[in-house]
Amino acid sequence: MSLRKVTRVSVVFLALLLIVGGIYTTTRYFHDEQIKRHAVRISKQKSKIAESQRQASKERLRTAARVAKHREMEKVAAAKMGQNHIESANQYAYPVAQVKQEMDAPYTSPIKEKVVFLTFDDGPNTVNSPKVLDILSQAGVHGTFFVVGKQVSPETAPVLKAEYDAGHAIGLHSMTHDYSLLYPSRVGATAVIENEAKSAQAAVQQVLGSDFRSHIWRYPGGHFSWKGLAAADAALSRLGLDWIDWDAAVGDALSPAQEPKTEDAMLQYHLRSLNVYPASNVRVVLMHDALGKDLTVKTLPRIIQYYRDNSYKFGVLE
Repeated sequence: MSLRKVTRVSVVFLALLLIVGGIYTTTRYFHDEQIKRHAVRISKQKSKIAESQRQASKERLRTAARVAKHREMEKVAAAKMGQNHIESANQYAYPVAQVKQEMDAPYTSPIKEKVVFLTFDDGPNTVNSPKVLDILSQAGVHGTFFVVGKQVSPETAPVLKAEYDAGHAIGLHSMTHDYSLLYPSRVGATAVIENEAKSAQAAVQQVLGSDFRSHIWRYPGGHFSWKGLAAADAALSRLGLDWIDWDAAVGDALSPAQEPKTEDAMLQYHLRSLNVYPASNVRVVLMHDALGKDLTVKTLPRIIQYYRDNSYKFGVLE
């Protein structure tokens, strides 16, 4: 091959190398630029995500602060609204929401000790209510009285005041205790229930003063006995009331044909009732101090002794 041809080939080869090198360099440059732009986009996205997370964290803190402030305001408001017991009862009073939580989901509530709540429905009256008060006083324990508004009168007012002054708690048990009014066709009548709650509260305040306010409600017959109570529950909540049933009983709410006839039979009924409900740190015992519930009064000291023997504290509901 002549020198001229070799030179020509070399020039062409070098030209090709330059072209290929240029293409490679250009391609590499654009590739590197794409990587840089991609890296910038990722960095910006990461910054946005980090900023979003910081803002979300700040918002969570602000929300937590608002919730805490709201709860504190609720506590202050509740304090201003009054309590259902005298101040000295604070040491053995338990919020009804905590008690219900323990009853519904055993061992999940803040209550970590065994506590019994002796509750008495349908008073006050001048016969059995004072007898119950005497027994509780002699035993050195306290209970919660769910009173019916129509039972509060000039005659029974001293009994109601004695219950309150002795450190017991007062709950509301409707104004009339009339199932046909409260639950027509077995369905809760929201407006009636709300009005009866207001009336019962007012009736008790007439005796105990405007500083008194109960925050607990027991549906006559029990919440579980009726249908369609969600709206009534919400109405009660707006009034500052929370309902509670029971997880122990003595059988004095049964018909005359079914109720226990002796102290031993009533005590045995009570013990059997404990197995019907889930095991729990708390026992809310359904009893009645109404006229005619003489056997309950007679058996009450043995009920108290049972819980004392089994290392329960005696509390009241608030």
